[in-house]
Amino acid sequence: MTRASVSLLNAASLILSAACGEPRPAVTSLDLSQGWELRRITLRSAGSEPAAGADQDSLLGADPPAASLSAIGAELDTTRWLPATVPGTVHTDLLAAGVIPDPFHRDHELRLRWIEGEDWSYRTRLPVNPDVLGQERVELVFDGLDTYAEVLIDGEPVLQADNMFRTWRVDVGDRLDGGDHRLEVRFSSPIVAAQPSRDALPYVLPAGNDRSDRPTRPFTRKAAYHYGWDWGPRFVTSGIWRPVRLEGWSGTRIRDVHWVQRSLSDEAAQLAAVVKLESTRAEQVRVRIFSPDEEFPGVSRSVRVGPGASQVELDFSIPSPERWWPNGLGEPHLYSVTAEVRDARRADLRTARLGLRTVEVITQPDSMGESFFVRVNGVPAFMRGANYVPLDHFTPRVGDRRYRQLFQAAREGHMNMLRVWGGGIYEDDLFYDLADEHGILIWQDFMFANGMYPWDDAFVGSVREEAAANVRRLRNHPSLALWCGNNEIEDGWMNWGWQTQLGYSPADSAEVWGGYQRIFRSLLPEVVDSLDPGRFYWPSSPSIGWGHEESLERGDSHYWGVWWGGEPFEVYAEKLPRFASEYGFQSYPALETIEAFTRPEDRRLRSPVMDVHQKHPEGVETILDYMRRDYGEPVDFEDFVYLSQVVQAEGVRIALEAHRRAMPRTMGTLYWQLNDTWPVASWSSLDYYGRWKALHHAARRAFRPLLLSAVVTGDTVRVYGVSDRLEPTSGRLEIVPVDFQEGERGGLGLPVTVAANASTLLSSIARGELLGNADPRRTALSIRLVSDGVVVAENLVYLAGPADLSLPRPTLRFHALGRSGGAYRLEVVSNVLARAVRLRMRGVEGRFEDNDFDLLPGKPRLVSFITDESISDVGERLEATTLAEVLLRAESQAATSGAL
Repeated sequence: MTRASVSLLNAASLILSAACGEPRPAVTSLDLSQGWELRRITLRSAGSEPAAGADQDSLLGADPPAASLSAIGAELDTTRWLPATVPGTVHTDLLAAGVIPDPFHRDHELRLRWIEGEDWSYRTRLPVNPDVLGQERVELVFDGLDTYAEVLIDGEPVLQADNMFRTWRVDVGDRLDGGDHRLEVRFSSPIVAAQPSRDALPYVLPAGNDRSDRPTRPFTRKAAYHYGWDWGPRFVTSGIWRPVRLEGWSGTRIRDVHWVQRSLSDEAAQLAAVVKLESTRAEQVRVRIFSPDEEFPGVSRSVRVGPGASQVELDFSIPSPERWWPNGLGEPHLYSVTAEVRDARRADLRTARLGLRTVEVITQPDSMGESFFVRVNGVPAFMRGANYVPLDHFTPRVGDRRYRQLFQAAREGHMNMLRVWGGGIYEDDLFYDLADEHGILIWQDFMFANGMYPWDDAFVGSVREEAAANVRRLRNHPSLALWCGNNEIEDGWMNWGWQTQLGYSPADSAEVWGGYQRIFRSLLPEVVDSLDPGRFYWPSSPSIGWGHEESLERGDSHYWGVWWGGEPFEVYAEKLPRFASEYGFQSYPALETIEAFTRPEDRRLRSPVMDVHQKHPEGVETILDYMRRDYGEPVDFEDFVYLSQVVQAEGVRIALEAHRRAMPRTMGTLYWQLNDTWPVASWSSLDYYGRWKALHHAARRAFRPLLLSAVVTGDTVRVYGVSDRLEPTSGRLEIVPVDFQEGERGGLGLPVTVAANASTLLSSIARGELLGNADPRRTALSIRLVSDGVVVAENLVYLAGPADLSLPRPTLRFHALGRSGGAYRLEVVSNVLARAVRLRMRGVEGRFEDNDFDLLPGKPRLVSFITDESISDVGERLEATTLAEVLLRAESQAATSGAL
């Protein structure tokens, strides 16, 4: 079929549709995800050499089909085409074809470094589609190319791409005639392609976590974590990582809609739709804004457009608006709203969901220095949350289920903010849609982290296009709270010794710093101001390094005195920043997760395989150091994994409660980190498979909108009530001593009121008055707030440090109560106080709604195990570990066998 005949057919269809009164869509899209193949273009590495710096002794025998590195190179020559998945990556395509072993299994990461040094080609045939090819314009659209790509049609170049974070669009109508056409995308090695830019500079740019002798990461607009991090592997990917399509269109189409909230009151929300149009010809069109759910009156206007770009602005209002609130403060109400452009024959629509709210970041001088807090709908809101990294190292294989699982965990964990970290990606649209739905505010970094970047005109121009595209894409989301220029670059430049380490002259330093200012102090704030006016921009996180006292007085803080500085967890209660945007502690993932990437012989603390999955150079020693301070050294690997999570959860809990008690000095706490990109020892509270570590359960308890928290200082016990509620809470505060063996004894009660949206000191009492002659090493305090006969908040406070407690060995009893909904309900009771109870349902995939908790003597606790599986033998599969039994094992058996 010729292009002329296609056009005639399309014209006849238009006449018929117009006669029937229904306009055709102005845009017809054809998905191009099928029929792709992949080929290796070069043989630079030939697969015969291990990664630079790899320890040959740790290159264990690989699982089939890759018996050796040389076999991989021999099997994959430059003539062999393999089936490919789009969206996808070279690594995952090679895995699916059986050419390489699972990159995450054992130490296979070390075998696969060669992939990053090769060039690769993807190809497919373009399907014949008259609905698309018959349009006046036909565009080839790539939502993401990773990274250096040449796109060819029938062997002729049509596009050159060099930025992973951009959408690439090219008009190809004059190259397609309805016949047989071949589409090819050739990817150059990101390492090789960046080398000329690196070599052109007379000095080396800092490139933290680029595990290479000659780092190239700063020169490539690509996810920084692909080059390695202290919690992630090095897999420098290539591929068509987001959808690709053909778009045919005629007449007038909508290119973009900016939904602008001009004012918001209880009576009405005044809004404007700024609609950007593109037309193939001059014509009269009608632009309409309306509610698909008929929640507000629509508006429309007839305008003359084109050819080319034009803009129409329509004002509209929503009477008696329902506001969008963050999780815990109210409902995140969303309005559906549609923009439509229509001529006599065609129509184009864009539908969005709007949340009506005001979000301000307040930085102004006060009696404590300078504030840093988020005000939502006029209410100062304490931010509870964590830092987010991509859900997978190979991001195209993250599906809807994993995104939904993540936001379910955040919402159930009482979070109201996630920080999208600058070493990852600008996330998928679904990520921000789910943030809108769940009431999770987003701190959005631009994608720059832990290094200095080039500032030549070509690089800066690419950054400008990247920033503008992503600001336009994300600015309509009510969850978007602020833009941040980068992660830790100012801190690194000022405090980490980069200039000395790399031998910079004063002139070098001035030049590199000037380039930094061009991007982060000029370009990015200009883009935000022009495209998303009113949204807060913050140049770099943190604003001041943690070694400076000023970092606690203004701005946001990454406090790493704990972990990097070796300080005790109790320091968190002393070093109180205005906004804690990063801090944390490592642990190992669940045993089920470790079992998924190891063989039995690998499950030793310092085995070569476990070392590959512990990326921090001092991670094992740091965990053991903190562990020995309070708990001693465990006898085997399984106890170490359990205890690492106990240490992490207890340490970060201290920070979470301290930060919340410090309101309004501290008004946000985002721990590092929420999740993982692969199975690894890390700072996360959710491991790669979404399994909750002890930390996530601890954070869930510490993030409850109503928190009781106690501080023991010398002989004084101070009890605070911390509330994120917008109304005060009154009730009876009960402080009850709990003997580890015998349970509750005595106690006192007093009427209290916890102020709204504040931290309130409820009681300050001498420890001796509460305990009498009781031994503080064998006694805890149960504190609870009872309102209208219901316990609305509770906590357990220990009166001695973990190393000094005398914990008895508990005996736990379980009673299965049957299945309700998607969960099995159980009752758990202990004869004595049981600390850090870890429940496990052996051989069943699921999770306990609550876990890693303390049990009071003789007091039953109801727990639910959530699973899609049917379990006939709950009692036989249920296992439990407690802190006391782990510590008693360590005491009774010398840890000299090397089991760890």
